[in-house]
Amino acid sequence: MRTSVVVCLIAGGAALQAQAPTAPVVNPRGVVNAFTQQPAPSPVSPGGIIWINGINLGPAAGWKAEPGTPLPTSALDPAIEVRIGQRAIPLYSITPSRIVAQVPVDTPLGVTQIVVRRGEQQSAPARFTVVPPSPSIAAEGGFGPAGAASGKTLTLRVAGLGQTDPPTAPGALPAAGDPIAPRTAVRAAVGGMNAPVSARLSLDVPGEFQVTLELPPTASQGDVVTLLAANNAGNRVTFQSLSAPKIEYLPLPEGAANLRALTASDLRPGYFVLNGPRGEDSCYPAILVDFDNRKAESLSGCHTAANAQIQTPFTPSNDGNAIAALVGPAEGDAATGISSKVAILQPAAEPRAVELSAKASNVGSAPGGNFNAVMPGTPIRLALIDPDTGEVTEAAPGGGVLPGGGGGAVNINNLQVDLGDGVKELASVPVGLGQNQQAIIAVDSLETVTKAKFGIINAQGEVLQAVSFPAGWLPLLAPTQAAPVQGGGGGAPGGGGVPGGGGVPGGGGIPGGGGIPGGGGIPGGGAAVANRFRAAVQFDAPTRQYYVLARAADKSRDGFLRFPLAAGQEPQVLAFSEGRFAASCTVQLRTFSLELARRLAVPTSPTPETLIRTACGASSFVTLDFNTRQITETSLPGQGQFNITGNAANDVNDYVYGTNTDPAQQGRSDTLYVFDGVTSSAFRLDLPPEVSSFANVNAFPAMGILYAQATARTVGDAGIVLFDLENASARLLPTPSGFVSVQPMTIFPATRKLIARGTRTEPAATQILIYDLVSGDLQIIPNPEGVAFTGAVPNQPAQPGQPPLQQQPALQNINAKSNAVTVVGFDAQRRPVGVLLIRAH
Repeated sequence: MRTSVVVCLIAGGAALQAQAPTAPVVNPRGVVNAFTQQPAPSPVSPGGIIWINGINLGPAAGWKAEPGTPLPTSALDPAIEVRIGQRAIPLYSITPSRIVAQVPVDTPLGVTQIVVRRGEQQSAPARFTVVPPSPSIAAEGGFGPAGAASGKTLTLRVAGLGQTDPPTAPGALPAAGDPIAPRTAVRAAVGGMNAPVSARLSLDVPGEFQVTLELPPTASQGDVVTLLAANNAGNRVTFQSLSAPKIEYLPLPEGAANLRALTASDLRPGYFVLNGPRGEDSCYPAILVDFDNRKAESLSGCHTAANAQIQTPFTPSNDGNAIAALVGPAEGDAATGISSKVAILQPAAEPRAVELSAKASNVGSAPGGNFNAVMPGTPIRLALIDPDTGEVTEAAPGGGVLPGGGGGAVNINNLQVDLGDGVKELASVPVGLGQNQQAIIAVDSLETVTKAKFGIINAQGEVLQAVSFPAGWLPLLAPTQAAPVQGGGGGAPGGGGVPGGGGVPGGGGIPGGGGIPGGGGIPGGGAAVANRFRAAVQFDAPTRQYYVLARAADKSRDGFLRFPLAAGQEPQVLAFSEGRFAASCTVQLRTFSLELARRLAVPTSPTPETLIRTACGASSFVTLDFNTRQITETSLPGQGQFNITGNAANDVNDYVYGTNTDPAQQGRSDTLYVFDGVTSSAFRLDLPPEVSSFANVNAFPAMGILYAQATARTVGDAGIVLFDLENASARLLPTPSGFVSVQPMTIFPATRKLIARGTRTEPAATQILIYDLVSGDLQIIPNPEGVAFTGAVPNQPAQPGQPPLQQQPALQNINAKSNAVTVVGFDAQRRPVGVLLIRAH
């Protein structure tokens, strides 16, 4: 149930109706990739095909381009056009509610604005994101079975592969008998196995490519089709489909009692390594499991790692099927390297040992399904390893500077840039401005700030411009001191965050500033460096304006400061209203970049916090419109307040969501608050009546939904609650009969299946559950004979007077890329006895 949103919707509807009846109206979230159908902001590549959804877009009779002819950029009378900037783009079809059009292949990357013109009338602009060439595969709903199989080939309809060679004009068709291929290299896999691929521009439909794959001998129904252009993966689809989950089981060999890790192939289901703890000889005993060959056997040889504390030396290739590890025993340490040999394990191939020119300290994944090995020394070298051929190429690794572009602009060791007047302590992530320039914020002291400046520096670290902050204003820095525990502000630590979560997917820090992009450390800097960058900044490239979140020196007001890049222009204060302050009780200031509306959202509270709280409460939002430079303030409905600490608050598809957290419920919540970044409205989603609380919220952007573990009386006993943000609804996937709780794990994009683990108590057991998010059906996967627990076993409490028991780590791989679940099966005595492979249907 959606609460406190009706007024917003009515108001929005009234605004639409107020326009002239024939004026085209594009839904602000209405521009969608026609092939992937991912909700807005929908990524589309140059040359891709889009749907433009709205009302009054065309006449009731509609219009379609003539088959087999180039696409026009204008149709009907009065003329209907779709424009990106001042440029009309090719049109496929027009109806009152949808226009299908092609994005010109030379459209610049980034957020793009689009309008529909109908005669002399024009819609308000809508936006979508243009990304580098990335395959968009045609399939019903953008997922599931795709293409047409014939013999040993599969032909796909694909868009978004970018410019061709020779070049093709937007909306044009190639000449018959003149095959035109994309410039971007394309590779493919079916069921994780390499599939030779060819791509050519369609002779019949402008903008479409016919991509033909040679099916590998292992191809079977339900295999995931992976298509990549310049290592950018397209939407996951399948080769035909399974009518039901496919379940296979292999017993483990003798001596498999003490297993510590499972490393699975990234794309090939049923191919993985299990290993035990590191031995005194530095070797990790391992078992290679290969369901294709029905084998689970001890892996010969020694596999090792420089870090003796890690659970496994093995690593999978990204978007490939291989697994690699350094060959031991280790000789040396991380500083000198430990092995000059890398073991490559690959399905349908014999193990391969690759020789390096020097000892490596570690091996990891690299683009293109390859591996890289780091060889210490001066300089450090990287060895790029092709797992298919064993070929090794060497290069010096890049990096060594802070993110933001420009290279060499900042002294990483002391993190100081002298902007004059004693202002030299760097307080923000350097933001690349182009032309080897970076924008920074510096202060006189990170402990007690009394002076601050905005600066522009070049690649040599020379100061090109330094502008003092307006009188009475200073950058708002995230706090470093924690509040007493009793001052937690209404919530348990984490407040409904995702276990093990790190960073904020899709937002939650300002891109290019406002925290560390991606939540990771800084090359050469580490955590101490990351903790320095406590200012929240944003560079708006289209308007060439730089913004920083600021607080008045007397703590009476908060606001944004706008610094124009052009020399001689004064900064501007964009103050919040009295009594609204940025919620500043988290280790990094929380801000959310809203692509569709070109706005920046900041959660706010009624007090100027200066301490870190386990639950940092926000009761409203302030948004900055980059186009108008206006501030909008929106309160949560019903005087609501939600926790913005960590992943308790997040954003997906320009919806910012957060949970209220009752400390009495130990991290569980009973209300989900949502801020719609497009309409600047806030609403509340109430729980289904069977649910009293929920926890561990996860997002699935491809469907615009959130999912969380639902509780009636005990944790997870109600099942899984789904929040549909676009339709403002909540529904329950109930715990099936015979189970006491359900724990959601992930959603498979290729089939829209939600994978969960169900728990029984009589007898004690766990099983894999598969919920179909389209049909609502549930599949309960039966455990093989002798298997009580799948993937993980419940923790056992220590007996009184006895030392704590060593807990068995989870041994599972829930792989959204391969549409498969791989788990170790444990018997009733919690001993590993076999491995289970489940391919979702």
